[in-house]
Amino acid sequence: MATNHIAIACQGGGSHAAYTGGVLPVLLEQFDNLPAAHADAGDGPERTALVAISGTSGGAISALLGWYGFITGGATDAGRRLDAFWQGNSALGVAEAPVNRFCRGLADMAAMGGWDIKSSPYVLPLAGLELLNATAWPALARMLGPDNPWMRPDFFSLPALLQPGVDWPLVALLGEFASIPVEAERWLRSDLEAAVFPAGAPCQERYRADRGAVERRIADKLGAADRLRARMDRIGVGEGSLLHAALTDWHPPAVRFDAEALGELATAVRRALRPIPRLLLGAVELHEGEFVAFSSERAPGDGGISIDAVLASAAVPWLFRAHEMAGTDDLTLAQRPLTLWDGLFSQNPPIRNFLSGVTDDARKPDEIWVVQINPTQAKAEADGPHALPRIAFSRGEIWDLRNALAGNLALNQELGFVDAINRRMEAARGEDEAPASAAAQRRDKLVQVDRIVMDGTAVGAAAGVPLGANSKLDRDPGLRAALWDHGALQARRYLALRGHVDRLFAGLDGTLAGACACAAGLPPDGAGGGSTGTVRPDGAARLGELVVSGATVHGIAPDVPDLPQALVEWRSAHTRINGRPVRIEGRSELAAGAGAGTDWRLKDVRITAVVPTAPAQPAPTPARVKARRQAGQGVPARPQPDVRH
Repeated sequence: MATNHIAIACQGGGSHAAYTGGVLPVLLEQFDNLPAAHADAGDGPERTALVAISGTSGGAISALLGWYGFITGGATDAGRRLDAFWQGNSALGVAEAPVNRFCRGLADMAAMGGWDIKSSPYVLPLAGLELLNATAWPALARMLGPDNPWMRPDFFSLPALLQPGVDWPLVALLGEFASIPVEAERWLRSDLEAAVFPAGAPCQERYRADRGAVERRIADKLGAADRLRARMDRIGVGEGSLLHAALTDWHPPAVRFDAEALGELATAVRRALRPIPRLLLGAVELHEGEFVAFSSERAPGDGGISIDAVLASAAVPWLFRAHEMAGTDDLTLAQRPLTLWDGLFSQNPPIRNFLSGVTDDARKPDEIWVVQINPTQAKAEADGPHALPRIAFSRGEIWDLRNALAGNLALNQELGFVDAINRRMEAARGEDEAPASAAAQRRDKLVQVDRIVMDGTAVGAAAGVPLGANSKLDRDPGLRAALWDHGALQARRYLALRGHVDRLFAGLDGTLAGACACAAGLPPDGAGGGSTGTVRPDGAARLGELVVSGATVHGIAPDVPDLPQALVEWRSAHTRINGRPVRIEGRSELAAGAGAGTDWRLKDVRITAVVPTAPAQPAPTPARVKARRQAGQGVPARPQPDVRH
């Protein structure tokens, strides 16, 4: 049974990340990570598994809660935890609501007046407000009693709001157990470095001490599996959970501290944890500008997931103090202090980590689904059916647009990395119809990137408030509900689009199929033709067929204001025009009807690029290479095509 591996990336955006909270429960229902149910299934329909999820700032909170609920109780439990947090984060109390409205109104007045407020949480007035929120507010709330309708003591405390949704001791134990492969790699690195120097060199003592420390950590972390099982029993993580499935049959191999045995141990741990998706949370170290991606496969204090990691990812510098925590230097393994800011300044969210440094092919995604909060386009005038984007004139509009574009800079850089790798691998294949082997296909697969973009216009209309930079700090319950409902709707529209794309390209829509067939150099009347479909996975592509590069569900269509818009980007595989090999790239624009958007219809088809490709050069056989060398002849190297970034 084939498995489609998916990674989800959640963009940050403060309170707007409640949109992500609405998206994730719908998406998580699509995944089946339990391997036992498919062990004897043989050939069957493709299943979809979640291999990783990442987030930054508010997206980090949603990613954390979705991941934790998914591995401990499934998609339903993840949705319950997300809903509980985002409801608890809303201004529900009688006193909380006016405080929230006052803060939002003050920010809006500053934006409209163009006041250049250079705020700092280290000086007044923000320093005083932070002290007030941490001391006077909770003290007054406790004086009024635990069930008072006015104010909650934890309203300004993110750790307290997260506490009901995450069991931090369980997360820490999982990180300790999952980090055994990291420790094995450290031991091997120290052993190899020591081999460079003579046995009596002074540095050998340091290397022996380093390996001894690693060995002690490995021995301790092997016991983390039993402690993790005990914690699961204590808090009621049931038998149907992914965590239970991963640890049920875990029996550690005999441990010897040599390269071969530690390699087997690392492989056994990775294999046991395959049902558990990785969690990555983004932040930035402000002194060195180093991007940090906290991982669920590292121990706390060593780059692992903890409440400190969440607070670091959410530390917006003009509102909150930089978060200070302990870390580990990867080179010296010594403890070092970290001073971290919001991940919006680094990877928003982490994406390249889904692919970079992943040695297990089963952990690499075939597709990346991006839950995007910031719009990709400027707003359009609403006074005509063919309104054009206009320049943002007012100071408030400039600030809002600057905030949105800045939030997308890091995202587009991350996606640019994926696109560059895709193009390099595709160009290296030339006209080869498929990779040389199944293993090569797994290593060199192209990654499809889809986006589920929040429509701020629709959310603002539903909530009755305009969305912008200031609304990312708004904790109004009505705004939260509008964001959540819109996220669930956009997720359903996206899934409907995924189910519709193959039918569109296979000839269900004759206009689209004909246009794509012409673009690929095929007769238009043979585009649909009752074939099995012209859209295939990349490894199965043939001459003239089309490969989907990505699908995007985003905002309101400019020429149909009441309908959501979607784009499907595609490229031709192994196409020739006048005998020349080329790659044709294009996009198809679609619009959906009312409701869940299951009746997507074609609006336009465009060719965006025609790129000549280098003819494939057959690799010489080993016998031919040997014969040419014996004859004193050079062996031609296969040319490396230019890579377009």
